[in-house]
Amino acid sequence: MDPASPAADTRAAVTLDELLDLLDLSCVGEPTGRVSHWIGQPQQHPAGRLFGGLLLAQALVAAGRGIRTDQRIISLQADFVGGVPTDRPLHWEVTVVSDAPSLATRRSRLLDDTGEELFGAVTRWATVRDDLPSYSSARRAPAPDPETLPDHADRFGSDERIPPWWRLRRPIHFRHAVAPPYVTLAEPNDRQTTFFRATGPLPDDAVLRAALVAYVSDMSILEASFLALGSARHKPGARILSLTHALTFHAAADLTEWHQFDCRVESIAHGRAHGVGELFDAAGRHVATASQVGLVKTPTADRE
Repeated sequence: MDPASPAADTRAAVTLDELLDLLDLSCVGEPTGRVSHWIGQPQQHPAGRLFGGLLLAQALVAAGRGIRTDQRIISLQADFVGGVPTDRPLHWEVTVVSDAPSLATRRSRLLDDTGEELFGAVTRWATVRDDLPSYSSARRAPAPDPETLPDHADRFGSDERIPPWWRLRRPIHFRHAVAPPYVTLAEPNDRQTTFFRATGPLPDDAVLRAALVAYVSDMSILEASFLALGSARHKPGARILSLTHALTFHAAADLTEWHQFDCRVESIAHGRAHGVGELFDAAGRHVATASQVGLVKTPTADRE
């Protein structure tokens, strides 16, 4: 839900180091059979609801801490079940679904105080074999050099028409290739390109690096819905609510360098949007594909 207050709550902003601390989960007790429990801390949000990217990232880390060191994340499928408050620690339950030398599957569930599931994700992990074939037809969209573009907070930080969460500085540089339709309409389109780069060095930890990709993949994938609908993202009454999120990891991503995220909205049916994003590294290598289904609501005036 978008915050109603026009004043930016800077307490919700986190640095890269603070985000890495949020991904440093604590194991609770000893694993029981095939189940382990982990505790994570929330990231504050002016709306009082946790940012979905942190849920994706923590779910991946919780699962990855019990994975063989020669295995890497290859996919994540997640369901956003209910709103997650920001005023309490996050209790993760991780179940070993399957374990084999070449392929492992884990289920991460975020539980509330009564044991009900608020968020769930299944991750798959596999060994990397360079002797097996690789191919991708995906190519980067034409876009400006990210070094010539303003950071998200520099572009929108003083615009009080935009909700606080969208004006804060972030732990990664986040830049739109073209100014998004936040409060003014833009040319009709169903595609949008953004760029990501960490604001500082990253640890040499494959699980944390993949978790950062999961974190940023929830930032802009459905924004093009408002381009397609001829509406504005942050007019009163507009809203995006994530329902499902999927990630396929094709290669390791190093977000200490610029990555280009080309997103497109493939369909909008009865307020439910399906979006796809392709992530490319600085050399143009296709490193990940994200897809999301979410509820999209436009202002009432746009529907009259």
